[in-house]
Amino acid sequence: MKATPLTIWRPPAFLPYLQSTLTPELVAQAEQRLGVTLPAEYLALLEVQNGGYIRYGLPDLVHNVIRGIGPHYPNLLDVDWDHLDDAPSFPLEGLIPFDGDGHWYLCLDYRDRSQEPAVAYIDVECDEQLELAPSFAAYLALLEYDAPSGVVLTPVAEIATLVATLEAHLKITFEPPSSSNHGYPVYRAQLGTKAQPEWIWLSPNTVPRGFVRESDRRYSELRDLLPGTALRFLELPPESYLLVVDAKRQSAVLAACAELGLAARPAEDYAS
Repeated sequence: MKATPLTIWRPPAFLPYLQSTLTPELVAQAEQRLGVTLPAEYLALLEVQNGGYIRYGLPDLVHNVIRGIGPHYPNLLDVDWDHLDDAPSFPLEGLIPFDGDGHWYLCLDYRDRSQEPAVAYIDVECDEQLELAPSFAAYLALLEYDAPSGVVLTPVAEIATLVATLEAHLKITFEPPSSSNHGYPVYRAQLGTKAQPEWIWLSPNTVPRGFVRESDRRYSELRDLLPGTALRFLELPPESYLLVVDAKRQSAVLAACAELGLAARPAEDYAS
């Protein structure tokens, strides 16, 4: 699945990373402050969602966020190389990070051009730089979709019934579901022994469009920002659940699904 403005963003959107709706005025202010013309392909992404986590990544590199334009962390305007204790051997002027953790960054690279930037990976601690793509459009073509893995169960009408049946067949007990990490309920149960633990994970494909943790200082402001639901994986049925379990346990899972009249198929079967 190719990365497009409509497919690239990963739901639920983590609302503290989401900037306000992109406007021509915001773009003009950002370009004036940065002294560059931003790529049209980058702005097309932000017109759909102004920053956040993405469904795609780069082979052999950590990359899961594209920064938006606005006042909140993380944003494209946070370009400050003065905080570095030791500057790398290569120039930093003209590099605009759109992802990074303080040690490595993915950047729009305007160092050798004034209009269409390249996309560069830099590691300021290891003193490394690498041009990944000659343009932002070419960078988008490099992105690899984070496809689902495990067993797809569908249709799931009552999650409580599915959980109870799996517990009976597998002789396990699911912990109370937690939504704090991802913004949707994740059911987890331990298999195996304490010395050699195994885990089974169960989670829905249909999730809230956005989420913010109650402990966030902007919780009251953000909690109702994106109402409704979205699909984590566009290729999977809306009423499906994704179950991740060790291959040797799958026969018992399939037996439980048969009892409930559920279709159970490997997630790879849904690849388009």
